[in-house]
Amino acid sequence: MYIGGKKMKRLLGALTMILAILFSINLVFAQDFDISKVEVDDITVTENGDAVYVEAGSDIDVEVFIDGNGSSDDVRVRAWIGGYEYDLIEDKTQLFEVEPNVDYRKTLRLQIPKDIDASDDYTLNVEIFDDDNSVEREFTLRLQEKRHFLDIQDVILRPSSIEAGRVLFATIRVENLGDRKEEDIQINVAIPELGVSARDYIDELVSVENTDDDDEETSASSNEIFLRIPEDAKTGDYELVVDVIYNRGHDVVRAQTLVHVDGVSGVDNENTIVNVDAQSKNVNAGDQVGYRIMIANMGEEVQRYSLEVSGEGLWATSRVDPLFVTVKPGETADLNVILDVKDNAPEGRNSFVVKVNSGEQLVKEISLTADVNGSGLSEGTRRALTIVFGVLVVLLVILGLVVAFNKMKGDEGEGDEETKYY
Repeated sequence: MYIGGKKMKRLLGALTMILAILFSINLVFAQDFDISKVEVDDITVTENGDAVYVEAGSDIDVEVFIDGNGSSDDVRVRAWIGGYEYDLIEDKTQLFEVEPNVDYRKTLRLQIPKDIDASDDYTLNVEIFDDDNSVEREFTLRLQEKRHFLDIQDVILRPSSIEAGRVLFATIRVENLGDRKEEDIQINVAIPELGVSARDYIDELVSVENTDDDDEETSASSNEIFLRIPEDAKTGDYELVVDVIYNRGHDVVRAQTLVHVDGVSGVDNENTIVNVDAQSKNVNAGDQVGYRIMIANMGEEVQRYSLEVSGEGLWATSRVDPLFVTVKPGETADLNVILDVKDNAPEGRNSFVVKVNSGEQLVKEISLTADVNGSGLSEGTRRALTIVFGVLVVLLVILGLVVAFNKMKGDEGEGDEETKYY
């Protein structure tokens, strides 16, 4: 039977279409899995549908609902966003098994960078795949910057490791990644465990997206903020907390870092007993006075102790004898603080401080006093007066002898004259 050329072409076209449809149906049924629904932060998204609003700097949950059509042992779900300058934004699940007629839900989390170019649309790609097949869907995300959003770019510490009693300098770098200009930005820096804190202010920062003037700053550093580490701080790593308060105090961004302090923990203070023979002593101006510091090492290691005297410079000079002592476990030793009180020392109670150290570590700080009697005479003055007194005594003795001798001569002369007259 003869079929015309036009009819033949129509027949071949129809057969081709039928084969294509059958192939597509077979392909669909050949998949062991399919994506039935996708939600972004509990909002159902559709291909070629409305965009979903997402804020820069936020984390979004992408929930993928899967239909199991067959069996596969090595299935994985992946979600990703392209277009970010510095990296690919993605998350993926572990391998899991899919069985026929079983529904699955997998949750992925995407961390949207805080410095991503906002006010733009991005494509969210969701894919489920194994070693043979894959199914992929595309959805639209509308990324926007937050209305108020400051970021701490850097915390600069000088020095990075510090000794107890010294000053720590901190400089904080802040950037405005939000949509609005921020003014009167307060920066608080604190080490809560040591009870120290300080603050500074940045006048204003404009948004990166809304810079109209070259002189306007989108980021700035604080002035140097200084924290004095207590002298009795123990050795260790302490948490330094930076709080940037903005938007009239309604928003706070925080950063934490560690500061290493070289302090007093090298010696177990509980195992060192320190006593002094007297907290206060009386002394005359120009005299010398001593305080005996008794130290007992109750620990398990040999300790070398020394003393440091301060606060006496205006009214006395000090020295320590001996300069240091080495004390074995379970033994005791003495160190002496000797004060030479100045002649013009103010009368009354004068205070000074003695620090007991083991190596570079502070063991104990003792406050002592000297009650100065201004009417006292110095040792040199007393010696001079003693010599003068001795000379006076000698002179008085000599004078007495001379007077007695002259008197004796006078008495003898008067006796001769009386005899002569009679």
